[in-house]
Amino acid sequence: DEIFGFSDTVLDIEVTPNRPDWLSHLGVAREVAAIYDTKVTQPRIWSATQGADKLGIQVRVQNYGDCPRYMAFGARGLKVGPAPAFMQNRLRAVGSRSISNVVDITNYVMLEMGQPLHAFDAGKLTGVTITVERATGKTLVTTLDGVERDIPPDTLLICDEAGPVALAGVMGLAASEVNQDTQDILLESAYFEPMLVRQGSRALGLISESSYRFERRADWDMVEKAACRVLFLLQEHVGAHVVADWADRSDPDREESETIPLRIWQVNRVLGTDLSTETAAQHLQKLGLKVQPLGNPGASNPSAVNMMVAVPSFRRDLEQEADLIEEIARSYGFDHLGSGKIFRGYEVGGRRGAQRVQERLRQWLIATGFQEIVTSSFMSPRELSGMLLAEDDLRRQSLTVLNPHHGGETMLRTTLIPSLLQTVCRNINSGAEIPLRLFQMDRVFWPGSAANGKFKHEDEKLLPAEPLYLQFAVVGRSESGLGDMPSDILELKGIVEAIAAHLRLPLVCEVAGQESWLEPGVQWTIRDGDGQVVGSGGLVRKDIRENFEVETSVAVGELELGFMANIQQPVEYQEFTRFPAVKRDLSLLVPDGIAYGQIKELVRQVGGEHLVTVKLFDIYRGKGLPEGFGAYGIRLKFLSTRGNLKGKTVDRAIDAILETLSAGLQIEPRSRD
Repeated sequence: DEIFGFSDTVLDIEVTPNRPDWLSHLGVAREVAAIYDTKVTQPRIWSATQGADKLGIQVRVQNYGDCPRYMAFGARGLKVGPAPAFMQNRLRAVGSRSISNVVDITNYVMLEMGQPLHAFDAGKLTGVTITVERATGKTLVTTLDGVERDIPPDTLLICDEAGPVALAGVMGLAASEVNQDTQDILLESAYFEPMLVRQGSRALGLISESSYRFERRADWDMVEKAACRVLFLLQEHVGAHVVADWADRSDPDREESETIPLRIWQVNRVLGTDLSTETAAQHLQKLGLKVQPLGNPGASNPSAVNMMVAVPSFRRDLEQEADLIEEIARSYGFDHLGSGKIFRGYEVGGRRGAQRVQERLRQWLIATGFQEIVTSSFMSPRELSGMLLAEDDLRRQSLTVLNPHHGGETMLRTTLIPSLLQTVCRNINSGAEIPLRLFQMDRVFWPGSAANGKFKHEDEKLLPAEPLYLQFAVVGRSESGLGDMPSDILELKGIVEAIAAHLRLPLVCEVAGQESWLEPGVQWTIRDGDGQVVGSGGLVRKDIRENFEVETSVAVGELELGFMANIQQPVEYQEFTRFPAVKRDLSLLVPDGIAYGQIKELVRQVGGEHLVTVKLFDIYRGKGLPEGFGAYGIRLKFLSTRGNLKGKTVDRAIDAILETLSAGLQIEPRSRD
């Protein structure tokens, strides 16, 4: 700041959508004045004087529902040039570039008072009538940013007798732009219907400082005050002659906002305070609200209304008694609440079961070395086609956004895979080292028919199903592990088993699967304790990876989280034993096609009460083995809480295991230790 010859302080304030009054220095000043119990100094404005000159422009509003108020003022004899240094510096401090003294003044007042304004070059306007109307067909115009745009029907326009001169509440058009040759201007200050401005702005993909404020509801009373502020500054800094005549078109059926009744009993009941009626009124008045006391200031019963509160036009978010109580709480101080005699205590909310499961999963995956990614809920048609899904696949039935503003992303996603592959591509192209370990927890969106008919109300059939998925992936891990299986596949299977153990969930990986986007033969299905499919995992097909420009291997697991909240197995205490464990290793000749999961399940079924763990520690195929067989090394651990296990007890269990494996799976012992 010192380099430019001035020193300033900039406050960066986060404004919530319900408080458009904070989108101005004057609005923030009101809050500061309330905090410090002082008053706001209002900016100097132009005062109308009598004069013989006429504006020469008539204003016609086609529908007051679209534009409840439109004012037009005239200023002549302008000397367009650079704005004063103080104004340029202040605009620069809030991120706005200086253009000319006339344009800078309208921007300055918008930031100062919160009301967007627009100046037309009066010499470029055709005819004597300005009309506020909706577009009836597509219209081609060039906006002030130099972009040629097709204006869709129903966009609100400001027109002269030759055609559009501005997009109402959004941006002016180049044909009526103020430049260095401008001598006379027509100043517009209006109140436009917020929803109509939002629709026009989004339809054109054009969000301006003006539309940002109009969308959030402008201040009716500021329409005239802000215009008079601009006229004052034009007189001061541009040498303008302000025309004493002006046009003001407002909705004749407009109703003033109603006053809100307030009970001091309810204030104290909700806040846990002992405020008097006078104190509550003072807190509201400090915030700019007008209070009309009633004749019962001391009454404190549930039905007694102690005051009527008139809501100013800059606080349209206040609609009922509860809103006023919240304002009193803000002014009084949240740290003072609950100190009164009638305070009844706090009610603290808690997380639901599903939320607790999600948080535990998130913390565990991060601690395990995975990084969380957050991706868009939208996808493009190209991404969906890149998945190469079957024609009858449910995930082809995507829901299209009617008014898209996400580039090519026009559909709600039906699968998380495209967003994962795009993230992988961007990270690898940016130099990220592999292997990458990523996860995301997010929803996909399917047509309502996917909810399997589980509707409480008939209308719910129109709503999409929104299942929540956990997706975890290992990217670029190429080495092989036990039995020449890809290490990334083994790692993902270990993640599923670890999640099951960590959350006490009955999850089982079954070597099978019909996911079309996974490599055949290198995928599995995840089932819960009832045998229901709750997820899948495997290697993403090469051709699908190539559609997303991913060259390295991607192993992905997915779990549908909706089933997890209420099926966690209870924790049961098991007594520790002081007796030693007995371990036995078996080397088994296993026919090709038999999965280890099948072996483990049979061993657990017949191993007896003392068998506590079954682990696979080796797989061998090659020289010395019959063709079509592999050698599996498994380790069994036996333990008793009642005494030392005898060898005969363990031998009987081993015999039972080998007999069952032979009969059920044609597995014979190669050796036993």
